[in-house]
Amino acid sequence: MDRLSSFLLRRLAHVERRAVRRLAVRNGLLTMSTAIVDGHVVSRFNPEFDPSHLNGDLKQDRQWMRDHLPGFLIKAPLDGNGRPVLVPALPGWPDHLRRHPANIEAADTAAHPYAVRVVTEAGYKPSVKHMATLLLLAAALKQSGVTLRDLVAILRQPAPVFSVAVLADGFERALSQLIEDTGIVPYGPCTGVAADFAFTDDLWKWVESETKRVFLQVAAGETNRPSRAALRGQLLRALADGTPVLAVSETHTGVPEQIDLTCDIRLTGAEIDRLLITDLLEATYGSDAVMHFDSSIAKLDAGALTLDDLAIAIRPGRPILASFDALAGLAALNRDDKKDGNDGEKAGASRRLITQSPSERRGENSGDGDGSDGRASSTSSLKGRDKRKSKAKPTGAEVIKPEPAGDKPSSTATPVLRVETLTGYGAATEWALGLKTDLADYLGGELVWSQMSTKLLLSGPPGTGKTTFARALCNSLQVPLVVTSVSTWLQGEYLHDVLDRMADTFAEARRQAPCILFIDEIDGIGQRASASRPYADYWNACVNKLLELLDGALKTDGVIVVGATNRPEEIDEAIRRSGRLETHIEIPRPDIPTLAGILAHHLGNDLDAITAPNGQVRGQP
Repeated sequence: MDRLSSFLLRRLAHVERRAVRRLAVRNGLLTMSTAIVDGHVVSRFNPEFDPSHLNGDLKQDRQWMRDHLPGFLIKAPLDGNGRPVLVPALPGWPDHLRRHPANIEAADTAAHPYAVRVVTEAGYKPSVKHMATLLLLAAALKQSGVTLRDLVAILRQPAPVFSVAVLADGFERALSQLIEDTGIVPYGPCTGVAADFAFTDDLWKWVESETKRVFLQVAAGETNRPSRAALRGQLLRALADGTPVLAVSETHTGVPEQIDLTCDIRLTGAEIDRLLITDLLEATYGSDAVMHFDSSIAKLDAGALTLDDLAIAIRPGRPILASFDALAGLAALNRDDKKDGNDGEKAGASRRLITQSPSERRGENSGDGDGSDGRASSTSSLKGRDKRKSKAKPTGAEVIKPEPAGDKPSSTATPVLRVETLTGYGAATEWALGLKTDLADYLGGELVWSQMSTKLLLSGPPGTGKTTFARALCNSLQVPLVVTSVSTWLQGEYLHDVLDRMADTFAEARRQAPCILFIDEIDGIGQRASASRPYADYWNACVNKLLELLDGALKTDGVIVVGATNRPEEIDEAIRRSGRLETHIEIPRPDIPTLAGILAHHLGNDLDAITAPNGQVRGQP
């Protein structure tokens, strides 16, 4: 193992052990005091438990700590605002293990450093995936001719831009996890925000009960990669605020051109090789154990392995021979998967650009020839699919036509539902009536669509009439109502199916224009998270697709978008930004006058018969 790799691995172990000690202090297992020594601030830790329970054998004492005081070695669960979920947030102390004031002075202070070491080792859990990612990064630094001194100097500057391309499957997410989960990056800790995030001017963010430095993370993968225009806008905003920018790719051509042309540091690295596996085994089992298995390492197909494979096969405490067998078996499975044509086609489809419209994808696969006959057959095929599609309604959207405005209800019928007849909607009614006037001017050519307020977010408790409002708006404006929901979109089997449902729903709304597109349960689309979080690429792609459809390259003139939710706080900030669902109206629970109006509407003409004196029976209405 070279010096750079060895240093970075020791640095990783140091910062992770330091995090264990700080967590133990927060949980009350250790106490900390500080002193200044030669101009440096030095922390001193002391145990809050009685160290006489330790016998001096580090392995046994570490296991004793995990058996008797495990609650002090884990983080308390937090809610979305970083507050403890459990009350009390700290674990309870077993009375026989606590250090009592009567015997603190009589205790052997020489045992305190060993007790602190036991706590550190009991809570320290080395991550093989973090170590493998760091080794790949070290190899990229060496291959690109970039020193650690250069890297740290750039990190000191405001708004540094980094481009990293390493040919290892899973490296993009693994590097984000390494940066966010550990404090190995200087001037951190750090937390990433996805491109096209609703930026603020804050360079720091409160995350998981601590302050973290924000950096813009640009996705290079095809699934959730932002468009050029969106990326350019986010770069300008991030660099103006002094936010660091990081683009990570698993191919040498995957980094967006804007990042590649303007980056301060450009790193390129190779795929997983036998040297990396050797260094990883050495860091896990020691150099003496690895020296006896050179022939086994030489037989491994390292190029077929991923970072996840390394984390699955190599684990501290596991026999090294078992790790070799697992690595060989996983490499063979990966080779078989690559030979499977069906799996390859499915994976390729799921990785298509989300900015590509479904019609473009269908067009790529529609024709086999280049001639006019091929184009004609392709067009015919597309028309046939469109006919089948209109009958099957694959998007799950329902189109409701408005009730004619001139129809007069019969004496026994319920009055037609219109915004003008609704009660208790307050600002929503005013918005709808203003839109009715603007729509008439738009249809008459006196007003352009961009000058109208056509995007609304309705929120309120269940049962307050959000769907009823959409149906009434349809009748008042005399335009079709396209009804869908996020749960309907999520019925797609794969990510590209979900994105296709979303795009096709908006396409259906454009065909019906002018119309109303009503999206129920819009909070189900979620919020974007750092790419290092589980399933973040899936949900980020869904949110980014909705943002693109609301105000992206596709024009939505003639489409009034109304979103409904019971939990507006769960909606991504960018969805509620200007130009999207910027108008937010909350519908409260109905009061007594509103309830009277609702009953009057549903009773219709029967209300007169009920309230009339001759409508009483035996003195009861």
